[in-house]
Amino acid sequence: MPAENACIHFEPVEEMHLPMLSRWLREPHVRKWWGDPETEIELIRTGQAEGEVDAYIAHFNGAPAAYIQGWHPSDRDEESWVKDMPPDTVGVDMFIGTPEMTGRGTGSRILRAFARMLFEAGVPRLVIDPDGENGSAIAAFARAGFVKFAEHRDSKGVTVLMEMTPRTFSRIL
Repeated sequence: MPAENACIHFEPVEEMHLPMLSRWLREPHVRKWWGDPETEIELIRTGQAEGEVDAYIAHFNGAPAAYIQGWHPSDRDEESWVKDMPPDTVGVDMFIGTPEMTGRGTGSRILRAFARMLFEAGVPRLVIDPDGENGSAIAAFARAGFVKFAEHRDSKGVTVLMEMTPRTFSRIL
């Protein structure tokens, strides 16, 4: 289905979504790249309650399809690459919930819709930081319009740093 025909909307995560998110986090395609499901659920819960993340369920053509969140890298210090990020830069994290929704362009479409929402709200730059070994995510993020600007290497491996601005976003429309 062409991106322009997909119906995508974002619903803020509420307590009622946490069992579904927990199931999704246990799926092998998610678990490989995200942490322990119980730890991740608690991070989502507390991050949202404390205003550290804006967490959403992305609905694709009426069905819950993905988890997506926005956060401010400049507020974090657990990753050394964030130290030079301007405060108005928004970091994005996401995963597709069910295996049957993967490999179909769903992630790229959701990311474009999320980017549009954030850019319309005045955000000047988005960054996303996939694991360097997660080729599927890197490809999906590139299809969405993110471009690589750096790599960060540490004891955990390589993190690919990708960005999108309103200018680069307008080129993919």
